[in-house]
Amino acid sequence: MSMRSSLLLTIAFFASQDLSAQVDARLFRYPDVSATQISFVYGGDVWIAPKAGGTAIRLTSSTGEEAFPRFSPDGKTIAFTATYRGNADVYTMPVNGGLPNRLTWHAMGDRVVDWHP
Repeated sequence: MSMRSSLLLTIAFFASQDLSAQVDARLFRYPDVSATQISFVYGGDVWIAPKAGGTAIRLTSSTGEEAFPRFSPDGKTIAFTATYRGNADVYTMPVNGGLPNRLTWHAMGDRVVDWHP
């Protein structure tokens, strides 16, 4: 078998593999760290966990998708981007949980980058 034939056979083998067997890297995304906690998005919801280790707690459980959680400078509030009504807007909520408070209202998509004094 020639080198070219071997190469084509290898390419054909990898091209025929089932792509659904790949790992979905979107499961654990957008981490942020405060003095005592870590926030992240898992399965489209915002979660927090103690920085020292322990059990993660889900803060959001809506049908929408949340992303980019960021701790406030004092670590008491999390801002995040969420798509609840077809448009990405910025919301905040206490790290202890509660109802999200919507901060942006215009028709363009908004994204949390970080907190600003």
